[in-house]
Amino acid sequence: MSDSDDDRMRSFADRARSVLSSVQQDDRVKQATAVTKDVASRAGEASKSVTRKVSQEDAWNELRGDVELLTEIARADHALLVDLIARVAALEEQAGINQGSRGGS
Repeated sequence: MSDSDDDRMRSFADRARSVLSSVQQDDRVKQATAVTKDVASRAGEASKSVTRKVSQEDAWNELRGDVELLTEIARADHALLVDLIARVAALEEQAGINQGSRGGS
């Protein structure tokens, strides 16, 4: 680069700094910056809230799955107990034990 190119680059950089400095002093830019910061803050909070809700929703879904599993286990246990009661009754009948003689012996 030649000296004139360097001078042009410095001049350009100086003008850019000057423009940025003036823009930063403009009330509209200050207001826009404040609004942008506020919106960014709100977006961050919304993101955290969505993350919490998703986590809670995942937890509820997992809990629902656990409840469904426990319900199926309870149903299976109930079916086994009903079957066991029926088998015991059948065995008692085969052995000649009736309900009337249980309490009287």
